[in-house]
Amino acid sequence: MTAGVLLVAMIASTAPAQRRLPASVDVRYRVEIAGEHVGWARLAVTCAPSRCDALWESALRAPDEAGGGVLTRRIEIEAEPGGLARGVRLRAVADGGERRLDAGDGPVPATLAELLLAAAADGERRCVRVRDEESGREGMACARRSGAWLEGDVLGEPIRFRSDAGAAPSEVLVPAQGVRFTADPAAALPRRAPILFGTAVPQARAARPCGVPRDDSPPPAPADVPRAFPKGASCRERTARYLRIAGQAGLRGRHAVGIAFDGRAFVWHEWAELLVEGRWIPVDPSFEQAPAEGPRHTLARYEDGDAAARAEAGRKVLDCWAH
Repeated sequence: MTAGVLLVAMIASTAPAQRRLPASVDVRYRVEIAGEHVGWARLAVTCAPSRCDALWESALRAPDEAGGGVLTRRIEIEAEPGGLARGVRLRAVADGGERRLDAGDGPVPATLAELLLAAAADGERRCVRVRDEESGREGMACARRSGAWLEGDVLGEPIRFRSDAGAAPSEVLVPAQGVRFTADPAAALPRRAPILFGTAVPQARAARPCGVPRDDSPPPAPADVPRAFPKGASCRERTARYLRIAGQAGLRGRHAVGIAFDGRAFVWHEWAELLVEGRWIPVDPSFEQAPAEGPRHTLARYEDGDAAARAEAGRKVLDCWAH
């Protein structure tokens, strides 16, 4: 531990009286990912002289490419007025599966970090030690106030938020994930599943999205790989039409989903892979490339008619998108 980190930790642990959760908070947020409206979230806190009860809940509609279902998350927190956890209960539901976690005493739950950091005076940098409710990872959350905005990071994740002292944030930006929370009492789930393919992935996240390494350079595409690239409304539609053309030519093909560079930015994308001479050759009908050029990261693959593989691909996309 460096001297600077040690000093921050000492300040955070020896001066709890300088931080205190607000007596009452109840804010509902509109949630956007990559500019797409995906759902709502709510933060509520009620404090008595010796105990605070907090609730974070959210509901996000997954993209159609990941099944279009609803992901819900509920975190119930019992804490000291200074923010230290006494008990945390988490319940997350996605794609028909449920996950429950319980934790006891510990650092400030990460959900409450912004409430405590918002007490910083203009120009002041404030830090607290926090614990992620889902992973259990512990570390620091720090932010410096400049007018109405505070900027810093929570467990190494850059964050920027707007908040008055003693109040919940009215806007929160998580740049590396392309996520934005905006206070909106009427926030609800979108009626339609949000668009995924074609939306940009922040550069910081695109370097190794969800731990998936960059694809190897593809081998040259043999002459029998079709170069007729059909038109379509989306990369998904163009890939499906291309695979039908390849199938008519007697070639085995499959869908590849992941993140690719479109010449301007990294985007969520789908392309094809053809089995030719014993090797899978990536072909991008939307970019009209055979073989498909990089950089790109393949999260999942599936062949037409393989319902289990397609469902698994959807789960992988959902997991990466949601985090």
